[in-house]
Amino acid sequence: MAKAVIQKNWYEIQAPEIFDADEVTETPAEKDSQVVGRKVREGLEDLMEGTDKYYADVTLKVTDVEGNKAFTEIAGMEVSKEYVSRMIRKRSDRFDLVHDTKTDDGKTVRIKVVGATVRNTSSKTLKDVRNAMKDLIDEEANSATYHEVMEMIFEDRLQDELRDIAEDIYPFRQLEIRKTELRD
Repeated sequence: MAKAVIQKNWYEIQAPEIFDADEVTETPAEKDSQVVGRKVREGLEDLMEGTDKYYADVTLKVTDVEGNKAFTEIAGMEVSKEYVSRMIRKRSDRFDLVHDTKTDDGKTVRIKVVGATVRNTSSKTLKDVRNAMKDLIDEEANSATYHEVMEMIFEDRLQDELRDIAEDIYPFRQLEIRKTELRD
């Protein structure tokens, strides 16, 4: 087993340009073609300086290999299940939204939002919030590239706008983008 690993080449997995970190990790493979398509999960705190999202993981997918460097793109991000479960409390409603949207560069992104209301509320009120959020997500994504949308999510700019829209309709204790997926 150890002999098989020794005969393989090691490739440095590089983070996309929007992150502060350059090299994420290393991976062994016999050929370049075996590295393309691999996915790596890394904590957002490790990739971006100054973020307080200790509970978020970013999935990076290898798209290109040059020499011993493997270049990646963001395949998505996810918030830990423990963080989501701490958001929801008694006498409040859980709010969920799953919405597919297209970015300016033609990529389809599935964005999943989770939130907790201050008190129990009606399904009509939650539906109104959901519709307002879908419109905002579409508006923001249609005018930005995929990497710009992900950067807005990582820096909490999109979440702040979603909170502002939600607060106009009904007060929320917390609101977070729980998961994003690049759909191809």
